Amino acid sequence: MVKFDEATRGAWSDNVLITDPPFMKYNNLSGMGSEDAPAEVRIALVGEDGVGKSSLLMSLLEDEFVDRVPPRVDKVLIPADVTPENVTTSITDYSSKVQDETSLKYEIKTASVICVVYDVNRDETIEKVTSRWLPLIREVHGDDHEHPVILVGNKSDGSTNHTDKVLPIMERWPEVETCVECSARTMKNVSEIFYYAQKAVVCPTRPLYNADEKRLTEKCKKALIRVFKICDRDNDGYLNDLELNEFQKLCFGIPLTSAAIEDVKRVVSDGAPDGIVHDSISLTGFLYLHLLFIERGRHETTWTVLRKFGYNENVKLGEEYLYPRITVPIGCSTELSPEGIQFVSALFEKYDEDRDACLSPSELANLFSVCPAGCLSKEILAAVETNERGWVTYVGYMAYWHMTTLVNVTQTLEQLAYLGFSVGRGTAATQQRIAGASPSRRGATSTKDAIRVTRERKVDLTERGTDRKVFQCLVVGAKDAGKTVFMQSLAGRGMAEVAAMGRRHTPYVINRITVKEDIKYLLLREVDVLSPSDVLSSAETAADVVCFLYDISNPESFAFCATVFLKYFYRTKTPCLMVATKVEREEVEQRWETQPGEFCCHHELPKPVRLARSMTSRPVVIISP
Repeated sequence: MVKFDEATRGAWSDNVLITDPPFMKYNNLSGMGSEDAPAEVRIALVGEDGVGKSSLLMSLLEDEFVDRVPPRVDKVLIPADVTPENVTTSITDYSSKVQDETSLKYEIKTASVICVVYDVNRDETIEKVTSRWLPLIREVHGDDHEHPVILVGNKSDGSTNHTDKVLPIMERWPEVETCVECSARTMKNVSEIFYYAQKAVVCPTRPLYNADEKRLTEKCKKALIRVFKICDRDNDGYLNDLELNEFQKLCFGIPLTSAAIEDVKRVVSDGAPDGIVHDSISLTGFLYLHLLFIERGRHETTWTVLRKFGYNENVKLGEEYLYPRITVPIGCSTELSPEGIQFVSALFEKYDEDRDACLSPSELANLFSVCPAGCLSKEILAAVETNERGWVTYVGYMAYWHMTTLVNVTQTLEQLAYLGFSVGRGTAATQQRIAGASPSRRGATSTKDAIRVTRERKVDLTERGTDRKVFQCLVVGAKDAGKTVFMQSLAGRGMAEVAAMGRRHTPYVINRITVKEDIKYLLLREVDVLSPSDVLSSAETAADVVCFLYDISNPESFAFCATVFLKYFYRTKTPCLMVATKVEREEVEQRWETQPGEFCCHHELPKPVRLARSMTSRPVVIISP
């Protein structure tokens, strides 16, 4: 029966992360759980004949030395509940006596970690590590592969240490995670071999640490900067004692004592002169702390933190973390939930450093600095309300989130994930759902909790009522009908500001409006059609309301609107409104069967609303039901 040494297990699960001084205790590494670690760790034992590969495996299985062993032990499967890392583990044994080169390469190819076994008493087997085995592994996986390799020195029956023979190998071959000397005969370090092999897969060093330059990798550094910014609740650039303790409880489930916090700061101060500022940990100090963990062999600590914040084994946010599946039935739409609104609103308050109810370019860039796309583009800012300096207001900021959630909910989910919505939040229902999860996942929620799917639109029409907060208005009109001026007026912009924008602009404009004393958001969407014969997409025809704009001074303008109306919206329940633009000009007869007023009367539409170019107030739009 497989049994891992309990003393060894405790040494890695109950002890402190850095032994001198003690701080940041955590429950155990086995709590990572299947959500964070690979579903299975596949260990391949390779090496020269006679080095004791099969003996090591039999000693592990029988918990004692076995005198007579077969040339090769069949694949061994170890259940997750008896392994320190809490992952199912399979071990394959290689023997040239019963396997060919093709089988060997297959085992290496499918392995998560390769243990190269040598005999500490036979130098020729050590020489084969670099002349045969490590080059073969690179041949299979590529020169820059990241599959961890463990060097296993077997037959170390006495007290003599032989690791000095392989240290040069570890320095020259970066894929070598560690070296373990063991003895199948005396059971010395037998269980430790497989523990380190599991650890090399579950908590690999190479994605976090550049051994040649003795520094964090760029992707690890970038991930930790995001963690730091999320945990810096007051956005002052430092982690104070309260924030440090919250971080500790979030990641490890155990609070820090005041003495432990001081120990942390002392260690940081000793190693990083600018790591402590105003008695708080700076970003430099935070990064140094993790560098220290890794260099002292406690990289599982950094992995626990990274996995808590959604990172996978490649130090990237996983697909499921970024894009949880949301089902949106036909006729329904997506909006921010109350939790989502509360979260993005709190972000605004956090990054509005001067408390002027606007986000300056630097404040906005700081807020979105953890997102891949970075700050909002000029086109996006043109879609929302800004102040006279072009800084996004609170209303414009919230409108941006409502717009994105409606038209591109995937982007909202991604941005919320990077901004930390899933970390340290959770309703009672969510907490009950994840109660059995690992410590690294407890308190975490999905970004799905920030989204609500609305009721089907036809049900709203039937019942003549809705609880939706965001409505989409399609803006249709011929070229030069005044669509841009009309749309930008919703954001409070006048002719001069529209002219300064140039021709490049977003097809959307959104702002907050009042409907029957309730706050709603109206999203105007310009239809990109050059002629009435162009086809509208199903998403465009599914709008809540349609505004048709025609230029009263252009005799061909209304025909465009009438054609599109009759083609797509005649005899539908979609509310439509005709808007006459440039009314300060002389009106001409429209080249259509009937004039706009008669057309609206005949089709039971409201009479055309007249809009002058000089108007800067928001247009009146009829929304139903």
